[in-house]
Amino acid sequence: MNISPVSNFADRAIGAFNRAATRIMDSKVGTTLMPENPTDIAKLLALISTTTKDAVNCYYYTNQSYHNKRIPEDKRKFVAGIDLSNGILNVITQLTLGLVVNKMSDKMYDKIMKGGLTPTPENVKKYKELADNLLHKSKLTEHITSNDANIKAAINKVNKIAKGGFGVIAVLIVTQIIAKRMIVPFLSTPLAGYFKKYLDKKEAQKGTKTDAQNPADKNTTKTEIKEELPIPQAQEHKAFKGFEAFLSKAS
Repeated sequence: MNISPVSNFADRAIGAFNRAATRIMDSKVGTTLMPENPTDIAKLLALISTTTKDAVNCYYYTNQSYHNKRIPEDKRKFVAGIDLSNGILNVITQLTLGLVVNKMSDKMYDKIMKGGLTPTPENVKKYKELADNLLHKSKLTEHITSNDANIKAAINKVNKIAKGGFGVIAVLIVTQIIAKRMIVPFLSTPLAGYFKKYLDKKEAQKGTKTDAQNPADKNTTKTEIKEELPIPQAQEHKAFKGFEAFLSKAS
């Protein structure tokens, strides 16, 4: 069986797919979806994962507390209000502060690290010597010598990765420590009291509507008529009659 036509078709299909994928990755859409520095995606994913987890936990814990019969009924609404306020505040504060830090992390890195690792002539010369020394130690690479362009590109890539890693750490610190452990507990208790009042008000309104739809006859007094059942007369036993006749004869 001649499979050359099938093989040629497969080669052409794979080549067309590779060319299309290359064009997409070189376009603006590709650079947006898959940026050069993968840590840019890591910052956004870290923020999305933390907020999504807290949103799901908010629904779960609030529903569980509100229907938990082990908690006294007069305290159940307040506990559910604390869970609800914690969840809402966690999502809002983490999302807000996380987006701000995510946007400003590069400037923060440059300010704290004083520009980071830059390809200055001194750095290029320094790292070129280090790279050449490492290359010449091995017999497989002793004939290879680095150039300034490669060293500059390597320094820039390392600096981008370090900047992205700094951004991920900054986002996690702000969302998980500052927002979740410091800001949210300070605001959750007053907000829980507000939610408790809101739930009490809604239940009171619901009870009022129920009474209006099904009015109870509170002013009318109902008299219960009790039927007097006739008391059955006691039937005399035959033995008693015989005993009575015996006494009459004896007398």
